[in-house]
Amino acid sequence: MSFPFLLEMMGIGLLVGLAKTSIGGLGLLCAALLTQIIPAKESTGVLLILLIFGDLFAIRVYRKSVDWNFLRTLIKPVFMGLFFGAIFLSRSTDESLKIFIGWVVLILVLLYPLSQYWEKNYSDLNSRFPNLIRLTLGSTAGFMSMVANSGGTPMSIYLFLRRDSVLNFLANSAWFFFVVNLIKLPFTIGLGILNVTSFKFILPAIPAIAVGALIGKKIVSQINQKIFQNLTLISAGLVGIKLILS
Repeated sequence: MSFPFLLEMMGIGLLVGLAKTSIGGLGLLCAALLTQIIPAKESTGVLLILLIFGDLFAIRVYRKSVDWNFLRTLIKPVFMGLFFGAIFLSRSTDESLKIFIGWVVLILVLLYPLSQYWEKNYSDLNSRFPNLIRLTLGSTAGFMSMVANSGGTPMSIYLFLRRDSVLNFLANSAWFFFVVNLIKLPFTIGLGILNVTSFKFILPAIPAIAVGALIGKKIVSQINQKIFQNLTLISAGLVGIKLILS
């Protein structure tokens, strides 16, 4: 394994750590960048393990503020999304998955500002159509998480519409993805997307995840979140376009 490749994987690990404790939009960038380094299917399995390690830091910080009753209501729609996502993965090729991930990244980049608009102007949607919102966004989060490790935007939209407090938002999101990522693990192994050879990509990134998580925890209150989030989303969008065109 070359030294430049090791640096690339360490960079991905650093971004994962930062995404879990400070800048959520970096998760999209990680998914897009990793497909540039290793085959698309294998990248989903590698990123899953990196995200689980990152989740461990997030749930430690927010272990006391999670709403378990709320998360239990998402079990059925999320499982439905994971199931159809696993079917899609089993039938896709590296090339088709690469293009699909590119489109997913682009769509989610566009959905992010839309979610903020909905938060401000349509916050009563969840009270008017609770079952429809839960089924639609829960299953979408499960599907996108299974296929491209990118379920964060649908879940964020749902939490925005629920009008969660900041602490509840972060705690519910952290625990939701920790549990979902663990559930995805046997699917990923069963599909052959994750195997022993995958760890040659995973191991260099793990120490960097810890570093990124610690840095994120330190700087989260000191950086301009809006500017950094916008730059991250623009970067992810550009990488998404490259995935589609390549």
